[in-house]
Amino acid sequence: MIHRYEYKGYTFADETTVTEDGCYFARVVVITIGNGRIRSQRFIDLETYRTEAHARRRAVEAARAWIDDEQGGKDKLALPTNFSPLSS
Repeated sequence: MIHRYEYKGYTFADETTVTEDGCYFARVVVITIGNGRIRSQRFIDLETYRTEAHARRRAVEAARAWIDDEQGGKDKLALPTNFSPLSS
């Protein structure tokens, strides 16, 4: 089941899904709408959790943190990344 939310003018959907091993993969889609049309979408894939409640809570936290960051918010939540810093 997909849950939709509104936050600071953005729409986001919690698309947490159950995995083959019975855990829950947290995923959220942040949608920007302008003039009645979708202007952009950001898919944020997160961690896997043992319970659906934890996965859904993380998805909502990540979406709000991303939106805050886009708007220059001070309270940022670290999001996982696969990027490594370059060595000098």
